[in-house]
Amino acid sequence: MYTTRLVNLRISTLVFWLRVPLVIIVLLFSPFNTYAQTSNYYGMVEFQNNCASCHENPDPVMRVPGRAELKALSAEKIYQSMTIGKMSVIAQGLSDEEMIRISEWLSGRPIGDIDRSAEAMSNLCPSGSKLSNPLTGPNWAGWSPDQTTSARLQSSAAAGLNEVNVPNLKLKWAFGLPGASSLRSQPVVGGGWLWLGSDNSMVYALDANTGCVHWSFETERPVISSISIGPMTDNPGRYALYFGDFGANVYALDAETGQQLWKTHVGDHHAAAVSGSAVLDYNLERLVVPIGSWEEVIGSSPNYECCTSRGGVAVLDVKTGDLIWKTFTLTEEARPLWKNNQGVQQFGPSGAAVWSAPTIDTRRNAVYVGTANSYVPVPDAGASDAIFAFDLDTGKLLWSRQLLEDDANNLNCDTSEDAQKYCDGIEMGPNDDVSAPPILHTLENGRQILIASQESRTITVLDPDREGAIIWQNIPSDIKTAVSGNLGPADDGELLYVPLAYGGLTGGDELKTSEFDETAGVVALYPETGKIAWTAVTPAPTDCPDPKSMTCTSANQAAATVIPGVLFTGSLDGTMRAYSTNDGSILWSYSTNRPFETINGIKANGGSLGGPGPTVVNGMVYWGSGYTILGTTPGNVLLAFSID
Repeated sequence: MYTTRLVNLRISTLVFWLRVPLVIIVLLFSPFNTYAQTSNYYGMVEFQNNCASCHENPDPVMRVPGRAELKALSAEKIYQSMTIGKMSVIAQGLSDEEMIRISEWLSGRPIGDIDRSAEAMSNLCPSGSKLSNPLTGPNWAGWSPDQTTSARLQSSAAAGLNEVNVPNLKLKWAFGLPGASSLRSQPVVGGGWLWLGSDNSMVYALDANTGCVHWSFETERPVISSISIGPMTDNPGRYALYFGDFGANVYALDAETGQQLWKTHVGDHHAAAVSGSAVLDYNLERLVVPIGSWEEVIGSSPNYECCTSRGGVAVLDVKTGDLIWKTFTLTEEARPLWKNNQGVQQFGPSGAAVWSAPTIDTRRNAVYVGTANSYVPVPDAGASDAIFAFDLDTGKLLWSRQLLEDDANNLNCDTSEDAQKYCDGIEMGPNDDVSAPPILHTLENGRQILIASQESRTITVLDPDREGAIIWQNIPSDIKTAVSGNLGPADDGELLYVPLAYGGLTGGDELKTSEFDETAGVVALYPETGKIAWTAVTPAPTDCPDPKSMTCTSANQAAATVIPGVLFTGSLDGTMRAYSTNDGSILWSYSTNRPFETINGIKANGGSLGGPGPTVVNGMVYWGSGYTILGTTPGNVLLAFSID
């Protein structure tokens, strides 16, 4: 079987690419260089390898700016310092591409003369536009329409589409996001408006029907989390947007004007980030925020003190942004472990980040989250690759259940005698994060089960009334699946729909990559038992711009969306698809890996689909194209489809 080799979303793969000669990397990725790299993992590793020795813990006498000070500078200023300024001698060994990546990652903004504001666009909405209640009528107000289930199910009435008319979907408009490279924020819709975050460090408000732009708001760091909407409890008739950025800042904005209401920092660690959607509780008075970390990425650098970050959940007052409670997934703080061959202190335990949105359980007054792998190969009390249940009022741990043991990085291990005390015999884990919000599914008899999904497509069903006891666990595929991405399945109340990527891990401890088949699939199963209802194999792409490209595969990584009768998924080659929920037959498909003429005058191109699935509201489908993490294809376009 022909396979296409794709860089997996694993930190071990990054080690491989950093060892590849620069000229090869430039040739491979040169088509992507017009896109910003604000959340690109290469930039942060290159900073650590080349700049951190001076800027990580600077000597005050030398007046060297620290990491935080550098992040406050523009990308242009950082780049100029390395090319023609004070740092040009120190940076002379860096390529131009490396300097651009470092500059854009530090600043969180694209380099160059790019005006990302709404005012610079050609399709401003008429001034004085008013927002009606976004929570009545058809809407999609977060990662999932119902954030108490995280099922990503939109009702027939709210969707305005069905299996009969979905085949007639046609592109209505395309909106370009200047300087963006990934659309990882779920478009949210209500009251005839649409809001979208971007990795160009902006949030935009559009007219959901025409795509004209109402306003834009600039954030401190890239926004890859989805936005939640709720009423202002102290200002009747007004509504607020809530979201986090890649620097662990959480914002509240006036949904109609874009004015900032408050901002709160929820992560003290320099690598803390909010990538999952912040979720409103059922009283709309508290905001539940997942806390992740990108520290894992730089853990392979021998001059980095790896690793001290840990995942968690914070709950904020929606009126003020004040912290109500914060609980870590790792109860033990990192402690000194060993010094590596370069004499750099290593720490642990660390990791168990929360990358995806929380799920609110109204029946049990609980918050459920899933965690990622461990960053260091030492015991973590079962915190990694686990489901956690916290009390919504207090943050007290109700229970936790680890789904996979010993899933730890060993990238900071070396041959030093001290390291071998911890690392001897430790193999690199598969990095099989719980990559999607837990789904709370109600059975016909009223009993509830909790569904967890990992990057390997392993599905685990737990009993929330028995401290997360595992009911069943399995990968629902006869064909070997790859460990990569997987932003999550969808659940229509009867069946669970799991997007699949076929392939497997190959290589040694440091050079493991995912090898994807050209074909992929979708499986529908009964959540209570795991019995498969049907499996549909998606054929290999036939219209890739470059058939030999690493991303010329139908592998599904994006989250799924379901409406009665129709399942939507997207693949790495940039193809959007709609399947019949009856048998998995393809009802509609649309290729997005190409340039688009946009309504706002911004040059835009589609790319890989690897983030959220589409938002389906009032007869329209909104879907972002572009996803760039260690080799996938960037893009910067939001597409709107209708049957008109």
